[in-house]
Order: sequence, then structure tokens, then C-alpha cells
Amino acid sequence: MAKTGMLIITNPSKLNKLIPRIRNEVKNTLYVQFFPPKRPGINNAKKLWELIQPCSLRMDRVRDFLEDIDPNLEYNIIPINDMFGPTKDDPTFEMIVVSSETVGGGKKVNELRVSNGLKALQVLSVELIPDIKLDEEEEDKISSSNDRLRLLGTLITQPEPRPHIPSQPYVIGLTGGIASGKSSVCGRLKLLGAGTVDCDKIAHELYLPGTPIYSQLIEIFGSTIIGDDGIVNRKVLGQMVFNDKTLLEKLNNLLWPSILERSKQLSIELFKKGYNVVILEAAILIPAGWHEHCHEVWSCIIPQEEAIKRLINRNGLSVEEATSRLHSQPSNVLLVNNANVVFCTLWRPEYTQKQVEKAWKELHERISS
Repeated sequence: MAKTGMLIITNPSKLNKLIPRIRNEVKNTLYVQFFPPKRPGINNAKKLWELIQPCSLRMDRVRDFLEDIDPNLEYNIIPINDMFGPTKDDPTFEMIVVSSETVGGGKKVNELRVSNGLKALQVLSVELIPDIKLDEEEEDKISSSNDRLRLLGTLITQPEPRPHIPSQPYVIGLTGGIASGKSSVCGRLKLLGAGTVDCDKIAHELYLPGTPIYSQLIEIFGSTIIGDDGIVNRKVLGQMVFNDKTLLEKLNNLLWPSILERSKQLSIELFKKGYNVVILEAAILIPAGWHEHCHEVWSCIIPQEEAIKRLINRNGLSVEEATSRLHSQPSNVLLVNNANVVFCTLWRPEYTQKQVEKAWKELHERISS
């Protein structure tokens, strides 16, 4: 029996399968290493890595669980910033616990230890327990990826109280980066019975001749933004403000308050028509601060490489143009950090529909209780 064991783990849900065997192998001390979330090159390659919980929270959960299982062991739970942590150079370790899939990693640890003049560790391999697949997108083993997939369409953070906005209609701010599928999600929610407000459409209407915004745009940006048809050429205006933060701020200060005010008017009109839930679709929901005027925020995310692929196929952009467009949008991390519910449209349309239906069902359970 080893006195000191080392366990590297990224998914706390696996621990209950590992501990019975580990208890029989480790006498005094068990070290548990955790990869912090959002680390370039490692966690960013994981499926839905933006939904990985903070390292400190996962460490606390594991400590509580381990101490419940066996309070007599000493637990040192630490974050690591490389694949090996202290296993490669700590002379006090005697054993490393790995899954059957990562035996090679245990061998690599021992190679490093031997090269550092240290004794090789005993390698304890534990078979992974099969998981019941709920969808074809899931893996057939217990994994943190499955856990994150199952978070989609569910409430991941409790909504904050919004005493400064009316309780009805119940307004959901739906946001996401370009090509994230938010319009598709909005359409699915509309079919389920939600009222919808398209903030981009409101912006289009504000650009029309005869509106106060139209005159102010010409005053600020000049008549060159007006096309031959007398309508504001948004492409020309966009090019003008894209690389000029001062002009962009002027445009936003002009448009954003008017879009918000009009969205509130439309939400009230929809409520009078019988819609108790209104979806406010807006790509700039968070940067504009409009999420403060919503009861909940629902965010749509997809991996950057998928968004670039969609932009190339849909908009005919080059890789460079698509990447530049994406970098001007709110990041997935920002979207998730401000979200109560998250969707991902990366997979089959049926899987997106399942997420939306789950979110809609749970929403009504929340607001009706």
C-alpha cells in the first residue's frame, strides 16, 4: 500500500467510481490535481469548455465529497498549469491514479521522474464506468463533456432580481455572436408560444428617412452614408465606424437608447396581445447593457472555427474577414458568464430543438411557481 497517491482529474462526477479502489491503495495522503478552466491549448480543446466550472468551485466540491467518503485521509487538492503538475518532480509521491484511457500519461510521468533522478511511481489504472447516452452527441462513458452537454437548455445560474422593470411580460434577452444560431433559436421559441422582438429590425427602421435618428446620422456622419435610394447605407456606415472607436461610440450612443425604448414598447404591445413571455433578440444585448432590462439572459454559443466556417459559407467572407468579424463580437466566455441559460447549435437541428424545448418547459415551471 502506498503512503502517498496522486490523482489527476477534470470531472468530479467520476470520483465516486474511483474512491473505493483508491482507498484500498493509499494509506495516508491523496493529492488531487485540477486543471483550471479556459487554459489555452488544453481545456479550450474540450467540448463546451466555456461551461467548465471555476477551478476553486470544483476543488471545494471534491474536498467535501472526499472527506465524506474517508475523513481519515489527508487531501491536498491543488490547481495545476501543465499536464503533469508536481508528479514530475515531487519525491514524496509513490503512486499515480489514472484511467484506463490515460495509462500512457502515467508512463510519461514516470519517464520524467526517472530523468529527474526520482523513483518511478506505482501506476494504478481504473476502468471508466460506461454512461447511459441520452443523445447521440454524448459519449458512452462518464465524462465531463456529457455533463456540459446536459447543461444546455437548463438554468445554469439563478436570475437576478430586477425590481426596476415590470414583472410582466417576462422578458428573455436572447443573444449570441454572429452565426451562433440565435435567430434559429428565436424562431423555435416563437413556435413554442413566445412573443419576439428583433432589435436588429428596430435598428433598420430607425435608419429610415423621416425619423429623428436619420437626420442626426447625417449631421454626425455626413451625407456620404446616404445611398441613391435615400436610405442609410449601413455597409458604408459600418466601414466608417469599424476602426474608429470615437465614431462607433457616437453611433452607439445615438442608436442604443432608441432601440431599447422601442423594444420596450413592442414588448408591452405583445403582452397586450396575450404573450406572457417576450424574447428580446439582440447580438449587442450585453455590450449595450440591455440585459439589465431583461428578467433572464439566454446565450447562444458555437466554437470559433464553426462560426468562421458558417460565415464563409453563408456570407462569402474570407477566413481573415470572418475572423475579424468574430473578434468584434462578444466572446463566448462573456456570453456564458452573463447567461442564465446557454444553447449550442453545433449539432443536429433536432438537438437544438431539444435544448429549446427543455428551456421553455423549465422556464414555465419557474415563473408559474
